[in-house]
Amino acid sequence: MISGHGDDSHQYSQTILADFSSNVWFGGIAPKLIEHLQQNLHLAGNYPQPDADDLCRKMAGSHNVNPNQVLAFNGSVEAFYTIALAFRETVSCVLYPAFSEYEDACRMHNHQLQFFRKHEWKNALELGADLFWIGNPNNPDGYVFSFSMIEEALNVYPNIVFVVDEAYSGFVADFQSVVSLTKSYPNLIVVRSLTKCCAIPGLRLGYVVASEKLAEKLRKFQQPWSVNVLAQEAGKFIFDHPALFSPDTLILRQLSSGLQREIGQLDGFRVISSEAPFFLIEMQTGTAALLKRFLLDKHGILIRDASNFKGLNERYFRVYTRDEKNNQLLITGLLEWNLNSLR
Repeated sequence: MISGHGDDSHQYSQTILADFSSNVWFGGIAPKLIEHLQQNLHLAGNYPQPDADDLCRKMAGSHNVNPNQVLAFNGSVEAFYTIALAFRETVSCVLYPAFSEYEDACRMHNHQLQFFRKHEWKNALELGADLFWIGNPNNPDGYVFSFSMIEEALNVYPNIVFVVDEAYSGFVADFQSVVSLTKSYPNLIVVRSLTKCCAIPGLRLGYVVASEKLAEKLRKFQQPWSVNVLAQEAGKFIFDHPALFSPDTLILRQLSSGLQREIGQLDGFRVISSEAPFFLIEMQTGTAALLKRFLLDKHGILIRDASNFKGLNERYFRVYTRDEKNNQLLITGLLEWNLNSLR
């Protein structure tokens, strides 16, 4: 999907005062990272390492795994397409609603697709897909699968390769990553992203941790030089200074819980409870497209029309929690929408 994601601000001429559409840390890029990149701009005159080997070693050290288990990518989306290519013409199961690129990557590489709601996932496993795609936390609804649920599935279904997308793991308090299980289970691929928590979506940087056997399979389909030299420098700086790139998950949870509660108290909006700082809202009247236009025109607020997620309709939109001041701007905008709807 080239279009239809969050942060489509480039399509509008209005000034965006508060962007709730993109699941990226609202604190912005760390000033020290900007300074580091400015000091290393001259590296753009050289080719980057073809496989980002130095960066992969830092990633591996952070997760206490073998460097041979790690591959760096030009964003997690490139990882999804590489995985789909490596397992082309197989059967993939996707739990929905989900990030659309799982499905798009599989379709590009001629997978036979199965779709199930997340509460049907045990029934889905019985059908014996080759790949099983899980967002954890899941986009767009923020649902979190427990560590034990995933480990049990890995153990019971050894012939299924589980692709677990942990792009938003850094936003959830007490989240348990399954990266450590890649040392014990040969049927696990974990995809992670530095875009979200580090607020660097324009640099495009993600990575995969998998068993050495699976990592070697993926490496055969990986493009050289896909991670540019500045993205590699950013990644190395991030892993050398992790404290600078760790949002306070307890504060995020408080902000998200408060925003979910306030929106849920408004007439005409049903909030789908989420453990993540992003969540879905279903409108009782009107459409998400009209609400998006209204909030943008009247308040400079951008939300994510979620109608293009499989299983959702034109009444769903998604927001990512921001600070208290911006959250109140959204509440004010929704209240005004309600007032206009009554006229």
